[in-house]
Amino acid sequence: MTKFSHIVKACAAGIAATALVVGSATAHTSYLLPNIFTANVERYVTLQASFAEDFFRPEIAVDNADFHVIRPDGSRAELENITKLRQMVVLESPIEEEGTYRFTTGVRHGRTGQVALVDGEWVPVRGEAPASAVQVQTSQTETVADVYVTKKAPTRAPVDLAIGRLVIQPVTHPSDIYKGGGFDFKILFDGEPLADQVVNLDRGDAQYDAAPAHRELRTDAQGGVSLSFEKPGVYLLMVRHRAAAPAGSETDQRSYTTSLTFEVQPY
Repeated sequence: MTKFSHIVKACAAGIAATALVVGSATAHTSYLLPNIFTANVERYVTLQASFAEDFFRPEIAVDNADFHVIRPDGSRAELENITKLRQMVVLESPIEEEGTYRFTTGVRHGRTGQVALVDGEWVPVRGEAPASAVQVQTSQTETVADVYVTKKAPTRAPVDLAIGRLVIQPVTHPSDIYKGGGFDFKILFDGEPLADQVVNLDRGDAQYDAAPAHRELRTDAQGGVSLSFEKPGVYLLMVRHRAAAPAGSETDQRSYTTSLTFEVQPY
């Protein structure tokens, strides 16, 4: 293994450990960002994959991911080019057919660690567990990052496909979101709606705004959220949920994070 590979793995492991326990608004989040969201005559799309806190400023490349694309008919295809750098992974894929393409990291498993239940809240264990801990368990991160790119007319098959246990399920097609319009979606876990679930919304380049652009939303009883937008731009939805790990897993818990990058078009 090269020295560069050691650096990337060490940095990514640190981020993964932080994501186990840090609050949603502050932890690094993986994302995919394409150079275009809608296409007409373009034949290729290029994307970056990275972990960041300020979107979309890449900090650490997404490693060990199952990068692939869901084609307009819902079938899976591999990416033509994947180039790994320190701060991002650069992806390239042809988009010859008309319709919607879903680019994804796939399900990515991160580093394992320990968490302790203290005063009803799971907190990180660094060294010895706190004396006040009621319970100590092992935990691992599981992340999915998605983005949709549409060539001419949108198609639903890639949108309706579930990837991973924690799913952002668009009701409104992600390529049909406009300033002044709405975006309806649901948060599902193992196919069931998550009620009263916190969902974080951020907009790219928001550091130039006079007021903070970060928003925390909550799902309704059916796991749904309805958004409207006053500003066009590129946005990121992110949701985190902790649950028992599947049977046979190496850890007791999993900390699930799913993100969706999308564009709000001006008109």
